[in-house]
Amino acid sequence: MKKNLLCLTLLMFITMLSVNAFAETPPPDKKVGLDDAIRILKYLAGEPQPPGFDATGTWAVQSVQNGEKRTGEVFLKMLPEGQVTGYAELTSLPGLSTVTGRIHGLRFDLHLVSDFGAMDVNGTANAEGDSISGSFFLQDNVEVFWDGQKQLSQTFTGTYQHDTIENKLVLVFEDETTLPFSITEFTDKKLVLNNYAIWNRSEGGITGNLVGIWRNLSDNVEQIFTFYEDGTFSNIQRLIQQ
Repeated sequence: MKKNLLCLTLLMFITMLSVNAFAETPPPDKKVGLDDAIRILKYLAGEPQPPGFDATGTWAVQSVQNGEKRTGEVFLKMLPEGQVTGYAELTSLPGLSTVTGRIHGLRFDLHLVSDFGAMDVNGTANAEGDSISGSFFLQDNVEVFWDGQKQLSQTFTGTYQHDTIENKLVLVFEDETTLPFSITEFTDKKLVLNNYAIWNRSEGGITGNLVGIWRNLSDNVEQIFTFYEDGTFSNIQRLIQQ
């Protein structure tokens, strides 16, 4: 009898200790908050990563198709959230192509459209963000691999005034620097400023209308002017590697 009473007392004592231990256990410090929940939901929904490199600039690209080397240039502008716009001149897609797409992490997806067709391009950049590579498919469903390098360039923007009466072009840069030029020759694909600076339009346009993309090459510097319909311009100056 005494033995049974002792066992019962010991069992009650252990039970009381267990209850107190659970009651005194503090709640965990780490809790899942609203920010964590939103991040998890975005991940599950497949929301793209923020850009892992700056795609803005000029890219020289190349590929090999049927033993023949193809080259081209891509000019991109990237927004902070990773959306990109621009244009390209490629031997793989004739004509001047408009480019849209998105950068997510070190990966990118681009869509190119010209008057002669369209192309979807995807690829990745290296950790430094100065080299890219990827692939695209030809119309016969043949996959072509390509690579490219970011070029040493700088871009200036501003507004322009085209005086058709006096044949003058005035550029006003963002820092308010003003450069006036005399237009000495102007056709659908050729623009000559101050009798010596020759600019060639990438695609034929309307004579007398500056809107479009113009190129000038002197020594080892290539300049690309893009005149927009709203009276603004961008000027890319790129060093050409000899």
